[in-house]
Amino acid sequence: MTPSSATRRTAPRRPSPHAARLESARRAFSSDAKIAEALGVDRAQVKRWREGETEPGPENADRVVGLDAAVALLSSYLEPTSIPKWLMGHNAHLNDRRPVDLLREGNLSDVIAAIEALKSGSYA
Repeated sequence: MTPSSATRRTAPRRPSPHAARLESARRAFSSDAKIAEALGVDRAQVKRWREGETEPGPENADRVVGLDAAVALLSSYLEPTSIPKWLMGHNAHLNDRRPVDLLREGNLSDVIAAIEALKSGSYA
């Protein structure tokens, strides 16, 4: 190997710590575009995070964690195709707010409470 070829090599990209969470969310969302819609970001941004090109800032990192947590909890109770509908729909346990909007605001605990109410069969 010549010195010039060694300088042309780039270190392999390390996967984003959030890449696994984004892949996990793909259990319920059919595309990066759908995940981006849920997170309130551009779909190219989701692709860059997933591929390790960039890292989400603190606010978006919290959104990724919240979405992944909600999908994981809902996966034990709903069919994967129903999860985005539940997250994007208005919810009586959340004062007719959409769970995805609360996740975007960082209110994961309220969404978890609504998921627990759903699982217990509670009515609002």
